[in-house]
Amino acid sequence: MVRRIRLLLNESAWFVPFLYGAGGILLTILTQLFSEFFRDLLPNFIYLDLDSAASVLSSTFTSLMTMMTFSFSTILVVLTTYSSQFSPRTVNNFLTNTAAKHTLGLFIMTTIYGISNLFLVRTADEGVVLSSGISVILVIGSIWAFVKFIQTVSVSIQAERLLSTLHKEALSVISEQKDAIESEKVNLVLSRSVHSFEGTAVRAPRTGYVRLFLREKQGDHETDFESVVAVGDFVAKGDLVGFWKSEENPDVELFEIGEVRSSMQDPSFAIEKLSEIALRGISPGVNDPNTAIHAIHYIGDILRELCELPDGDFLYSNGKCDWHVKRKTLDTILFESLSPMQTYANQDIFVMGSVFEAIRMARLEAHETLDSTFDGMVDYFEDVINWDHFHSKEQHYLRNKMNRAKKLTA
Repeated sequence: MVRRIRLLLNESAWFVPFLYGAGGILLTILTQLFSEFFRDLLPNFIYLDLDSAASVLSSTFTSLMTMMTFSFSTILVVLTTYSSQFSPRTVNNFLTNTAAKHTLGLFIMTTIYGISNLFLVRTADEGVVLSSGISVILVIGSIWAFVKFIQTVSVSIQAERLLSTLHKEALSVISEQKDAIESEKVNLVLSRSVHSFEGTAVRAPRTGYVRLFLREKQGDHETDFESVVAVGDFVAKGDLVGFWKSEENPDVELFEIGEVRSSMQDPSFAIEKLSEIALRGISPGVNDPNTAIHAIHYIGDILRELCELPDGDFLYSNGKCDWHVKRKTLDTILFESLSPMQTYANQDIFVMGSVFEAIRMARLEAHETLDSTFDGMVDYFEDVINWDHFHSKEQHYLRNKMNRAKKLTA
């Protein structure tokens, strides 16, 4: 449940603005109830007569609506840029941007406070009201947030910042997995290529992506579980996702399945986003190979962190039962993220050179058991590249990059 709530909050674009809206309603109630209480404590200029207060509230509301209209128009432009220039999967990275959510939330809070007090201003008994002064303070805060929002937007549409954000996103997930292994909350075991399928089958209740494995539900359960899908896999309703190793079928939903993938437990999803940005960069419509090279370099650095762990599956144990959870192999991640580059950029020696450079970076601190996987990937690229198409100088450049990828760095 905790991870589900965390996933909902991380990927929700409405929760923070909703809290600000609720805050606006609460502030309106407090203003109406305690306005007279603060009459002798606050300066007189904060309190305005009814006509002046109504005029101020009306003006602030009008000006705020103008800023909101401009902000929403800007958001639509940015979303279009993300979808067309980068990847449709990166749109959520902007929607869940902290600065954008707080800016829209402050706009909503100020709007709700202003319009509600404008409605209640005629009900004031003393002939003066406090709400207009508070409204002015909120509008000033909204102007500051608006300037901050413009600065955030101008930074967000820069490809380098988006690539850096995805890079940090993946590294944070890998760091959490390493910490869990070091603290012995989870163990790495050899992957099982053959499953016994003995016991009670567990099937997907709906179609979608496996977003989370809810390991906190293990509790005091005494029944072993083995999964046949990894977090990030796509399953159809009724697909086999695992099985309980007993005749009993505990009423426990172990996987969170949804329409959209999440990188909370799946660093390969962030790698896939970077790969899609790279592919978009080398497409004829965009023609930005430098962004593609930059994205591939970030993929290499993420793989460097990921490859410090050997291939294997996660094993969760509470002393009474073991839950065996499938994990994507390095070979799968490498092939899915890097092989499309040779399909669409096999004539660009600099993009292909960055692919070999990414493999070299990934091997810097890689576990020794992964050597054969890297060698196999380099051999794959060596076989599929059309060497006869290149000039001898281009061949020399590319083979130099390839040879560096073959050698382990001491």
